[in-house]
Amino acid sequence: MDRRGFSFYGPMFPRHRPATAGLEGLNRRMESEGALQVVREDISPCLVSFEIQVGPERYASALDQARRELGRVTEVPGFRKGKAPMAILEKVLDPERVERLANETLMPDAVREVLDEHKLKPWDSPTVQVIESGPESGLKFRARVPLDPQVEPGPYVGLNVDRIVRPVTDEVVERELARMQDQHSRLEPREEGGVEQGDYIYFSLQELNEAGEPAGEAGFNSAVVGENLPDFDNGVLGAVREETRDITLNYPPDWQEPERAGKSAKVRVTISHIFRPVKPALDDEFAKMVSEYQTLDELKQAIREAAGRAFQQMADEQVENDLVRQIVESSRVDYPPQMLEEEFRARVMDIYGELQQRGMTFQEYLERTGRTEEQFRSELEARIDRDIRVGLVLHEIGTREGLEVTPEEIDAQIQEMLSSPEADEDFRQRVNTPQARASIGRRIALRKTLDFLKAASNIHDVARSGDEAAPEAREE
Repeated sequence: MDRRGFSFYGPMFPRHRPATAGLEGLNRRMESEGALQVVREDISPCLVSFEIQVGPERYASALDQARRELGRVTEVPGFRKGKAPMAILEKVLDPERVERLANETLMPDAVREVLDEHKLKPWDSPTVQVIESGPESGLKFRARVPLDPQVEPGPYVGLNVDRIVRPVTDEVVERELARMQDQHSRLEPREEGGVEQGDYIYFSLQELNEAGEPAGEAGFNSAVVGENLPDFDNGVLGAVREETRDITLNYPPDWQEPERAGKSAKVRVTISHIFRPVKPALDDEFAKMVSEYQTLDELKQAIREAAGRAFQQMADEQVENDLVRQIVESSRVDYPPQMLEEEFRARVMDIYGELQQRGMTFQEYLERTGRTEEQFRSELEARIDRDIRVGLVLHEIGTREGLEVTPEEIDAQIQEMLSSPEADEDFRQRVNTPQARASIGRRIALRKTLDFLKAASNIHDVARSGDEAAPEAREE
């Protein structure tokens, strides 16, 4: 499926994390000494908040236990470690440290009791915040608990969708042959006449100030005429070698350099060399040069078949995208905010890593893309939200339809991957890890779900002109 349409998010089998994972301090089970007072607030279908009050009696026991734990590791003059009596420990231990340890010990147990009482299964670790604590008041804290996503898919059987069928016309084949000719053209110096469309030129370029005087040093560049700003291409057409022209460049609002976007600049261009492309003749020798085929007719047939496969793949991806879009738009999906936050952090880390490899800072990236940090965050969060919803809906459909993935299917996929010539020893070791097998299983499950949806839909073929460029035939 075309990942530009959507991308599959998350495991095909929902994860459950320990309710108190991530809470600092001891996590020892304490016997309940008095009922908890609990106020529940349902913030959303997948996020609930509890205000929990632990009574003074139970909190006093937690404080005593914290003192005993700290006493085992605290030097008390006149006593061996762990042997100082409680009355002495109360005087020498830092009260804030004792309360902090008591809170960290008591809160996980209290949260677990509340979740059991309310029959809730958390999706991830609750976040806790102490409201007040003390020997007289006990412990009052707030716990925000993310719950499992809730998904109710919209109708997904018997949907109607158009499949765009593009015929492989002679024009498609000719366009691909022309592209291959361009790739294998040779450059010859243009001895007579001026610059024409498609010429390869070398030139110096110097910016001019408002008075038309040079501003800064001249730079030397090369370009293919017809692939630049229209003002530049039109300005150099007809110029001969060593000719100098002053050209006004009007940059569009979306120009990749923000400091020039939407502005104008005068430049002085001097042509130093002009080369014209000379295309090879379309004959059997050309076919032998650019491919594994012996005749031009064989090459044309290969291009036609490759284009047919490409158009078929495009049609299948378009059907899958349209089906998924219909289903997700009619589905009800709720998920805990932590899902988006975790994926946002992961993708930002990936972006930072890519920028670091390119020697670019995040601020430079924002400037080049013409976005503010707020726009970047908003756009990325919107994409992640869409991806999460798609993944959850497809997972739910796969579960309801019993589309399971067997270990044998994963093994077969791994063997196919290992048969590739690019599968080196490092790849062989990585592909057999539990994480890799889980990832492969998710991809297989996704494919099964998409195939099921297509088989359960009414797909209508609609003819369109085959105006897309065909994929290139295999060149040697």
